[in-house]
Amino acid sequence: MKRKYTNHVNFFKKPSNLIIVALAATLIILSGFRKDSRKPFKHYVLLVSLDGFRWDYNTLYNTPNLDKLAKDGVKADRMISSFPTVTFPNHYSIATGLYPDHHGLINNSFPAPDLGLFYRMGDKVAVANPAFYGGEPIWVTAEKQGIRSASFFWVGSEAIHPSYWKKYDESVTYEARIDTVIKWFNYPPEKRPGLITLYFNEPDETGHAFGPVSPQTRKTVEGIDSVMGVLRAKLSALPIAKKIDLIIVSDHGMAAISPKRYINLKSLVPNRMIASIAGGNPVYLINPSEGKKDSVLYLLNKSEGLKAWSKSELPAKWHYGTNPRIPEIVVVADSSWSIGTKPDGSSLRGGAHGYDNSNPDMFAIFYAAGPSFKKNYRFKELYNVDIYDLICKILNITPAKNDGDPEHIKGLLR
Repeated sequence: MKRKYTNHVNFFKKPSNLIIVALAATLIILSGFRKDSRKPFKHYVLLVSLDGFRWDYNTLYNTPNLDKLAKDGVKADRMISSFPTVTFPNHYSIATGLYPDHHGLINNSFPAPDLGLFYRMGDKVAVANPAFYGGEPIWVTAEKQGIRSASFFWVGSEAIHPSYWKKYDESVTYEARIDTVIKWFNYPPEKRPGLITLYFNEPDETGHAFGPVSPQTRKTVEGIDSVMGVLRAKLSALPIAKKIDLIIVSDHGMAAISPKRYINLKSLVPNRMIASIAGGNPVYLINPSEGKKDSVLYLLNKSEGLKAWSKSELPAKWHYGTNPRIPEIVVVADSSWSIGTKPDGSSLRGGAHGYDNSNPDMFAIFYAAGPSFKKNYRFKELYNVDIYDLICKILNITPAKNDGDPEHIKGLLR
């Protein structure tokens, strides 16, 4: 039975509560890790994200290492991302088991009127501000219950720290990232993390530049598959190798776009009708000028290639629209269409994501193998908000309230 979180949602409607949750989580970590508080657990967990790895890349390209992982463990035909299907909200949804509407990272960039601040994924100060982050990330849940944790570039870890963490630096090589994880797993038991999260920024960047189906994306996907082979080989050489559960996911998929399918939002609605606009292709968040909401909705919805909703009328399947950070109007481009605020879309090439999470191009991946998982087991789908509960189950810790459904993960484990 699906859990109900009415009170949980109402809690996050209060701006002060968002700050309290984030600061409290930070204090928990900063207060120090008690050696005598370690909770007994049989297995270690390594959670890996391959940004923008679409669900069907294994059929489009050669991925022998992921194919081997599927035979050694479990594989979902698809993992359903949370809406909007963009990087920061989805990584934090995986970490917390909460939809973006409930954890507060409602897009890659957005105004936060509750804080009087603006969040942008490229803004290092904002990214490191715990006030933006609601919910309880998995590393906080683990640390609170005596399991030391580590994170290499996972969204949220720069604001709410596990015992070991790294400030994001894209120049750090994949080899160095893997070697650091191996070093962490080689720590003596009293210092060794029981949970590690690890992030890779490809094949997202190549997919954006050249599209999901291209020679360049083939090369990158097959390259990242080789990196996963190196990771598994190095994990297998560890003394604790037989105790490690490896989970590999992605945050979203990728869709092909074209300059022929571009809409300039400002050509549809006069500037005087818009008080503020934020976001990026294919999702924009608009606060209309006073008294102009219905007019703005009408003008936007006259256009092909997009749909605009009042926040109170967004599709229920998105679980989106109750957070106070979401403005009055949400605009979403149709599949493979692009929207923006520039007159010319001729520079648009390659791929994009952020679309409706029921769009197959947005589906993500889920692979897992290790002592906790069945072998050579394939299943239809799960949602990325289910990952939090799954890790809690493996680590034998009590989850915080979340939006996942425990029924979705029952068949995966031995």
